[in-house]
Amino acid sequence: MHSKKISILILSFILCWSADAQNFNLTNERTFSTLYNQHIDTIENFHTSIRPFSKNEVGNYDSLMNKLNIKSTSKLLSNLSNYDSLPALKNNSLLMELLPIYNTGFAIEKVNSFTNNLHELSFGLNLNVIVGKKWSSQFLFLFDNSEHPSHINNIIQRKNISPGYGYSKNGNSTYGQANITFTADKNFTFQLGYGKNFIGDGYRSLFLSDNANSYPYFKVTANIWKIKYMALYTNYQDIRGSDGNYKNYFQKLATIHYLSLNITKWWNVGFFESIIWQAQEDQFYRGYDINYMNPVIFLRPVEYSQGSSDNALLGGNMKFKIKKKNILYSQLLLDEFLLKELKARSGWWGNKYGIQVGFKSYDFLWIKNLNFQLEYNIVRPFTYSYYYQPTSISTLQNYAHFNAPLAHPLGANFKEITAGLTYHKKRWIVEGLTTMAKIGLDTNSSISIGQDIYKPYNDREKEYGYYTTNGLTTDIINTTLKISYVINPKAQFIFQAGVTNRRYKNTIENSSSNLFFIGLKTAIINRYSDI
Repeated sequence: MHSKKISILILSFILCWSADAQNFNLTNERTFSTLYNQHIDTIENFHTSIRPFSKNEVGNYDSLMNKLNIKSTSKLLSNLSNYDSLPALKNNSLLMELLPIYNTGFAIEKVNSFTNNLHELSFGLNLNVIVGKKWSSQFLFLFDNSEHPSHINNIIQRKNISPGYGYSKNGNSTYGQANITFTADKNFTFQLGYGKNFIGDGYRSLFLSDNANSYPYFKVTANIWKIKYMALYTNYQDIRGSDGNYKNYFQKLATIHYLSLNITKWWNVGFFESIIWQAQEDQFYRGYDINYMNPVIFLRPVEYSQGSSDNALLGGNMKFKIKKKNILYSQLLLDEFLLKELKARSGWWGNKYGIQVGFKSYDFLWIKNLNFQLEYNIVRPFTYSYYYQPTSISTLQNYAHFNAPLAHPLGANFKEITAGLTYHKKRWIVEGLTTMAKIGLDTNSSISIGQDIYKPYNDREKEYGYYTTNGLTTDIINTTLKISYVINPKAQFIFQAGVTNRRYKNTIENSSSNLFFIGLKTAIINRYSDI
């Protein structure tokens, strides 16, 4: 039986059915998306702040990938490495693509005077299917058994999650994505899925990022004239105390609206709103509130009209193009604030907001395919958190899922600068990224200083005097340099090697680590270790 399972697994990796399906979700993985980011960021009337993109949005995606093809007299080499040469299974109404997922690698971590030898091993399958001209589906699953750098391992032990993946126990974790998409016409798309979404133009997002685990959702998108509108209905989970048993997960539900408007060829604005509520209130099962199902309403007035205590967020997104290849972008996230308290600058706890400002430049310094990105994020204390309610577990309605923030991975009460350079030529990609964060950590288990969004904000000890990075002020600096080679663009299979330096300093701990890594990976998921 065991050998039979191995044979089936090997056969799955050998079989690759390929299809030219146009409405699949493209990867948001940072390294691989380098190959097409410049194209979408510089074309007219493209709404870059709603990810993942569908393949039919990036009209010449196939031609971009085919530019990577290798001319070879070896048919085997061409079949293994070129985008358009995998055998296809198709007829008049069905196209299918079955691709392997395989990550394997080794790393050496040096932390102060200690050395750790680490490994990465995960494998799975990615199945894409299109039926007719309107229906498509994607199914992705992987199993992971890997050893992680010390600071990530601390998160796993403390929160029982593998960052970016799901529940982690005994070093094992799993990850899955799935969706069924109905493309009604060129304007309207409906998608039922289990996965991640991202709103914004930056490396980080203060609205919705791909930091947390996958979640069930139903998404409606309308792309009309210069407007793209998304209504996203989601089911998040609070897994504290569950021991990994789904029956013990606390369910919470959310509606998210985002409207993107291209005012001119060079100016885009976006409007964001979300609301989260718990599915169960004491003995009453509330479920999905029908008042929040209308895809074109403003949620805040509905919340007020119901006298609701649900958790609402509002925000604005803006992007300016400067001579096509230079882009300024920003986000303003509003949780709660009073203008008079803001003007007083007295550190009132209820002024909860976040700001992002960034700059991108393609063909930086007039060097073809050299791209530069600089970004600044600041999030006030207590943003995204919620208060304790006797009818639920603590902060159940916070803006989080699966023990991880839904927006910025640092939560709240921080300032951060990120700076990155990427260069690609044919199949080679070189990346350098530095993140510098100053964060005010919570140290008292019973009192909240505003950083841990899983702590109730009514556990604060005062009303005023909360300034960003107050608490245990901690500096975190991560610098990574890595080089990648795309082995097969269809499977998004790459070779990667690099080095990361991490420095962590406060009055309690002062540590420095270096991580050297090398391996093969399927570039489909972002995992943020720069925290």
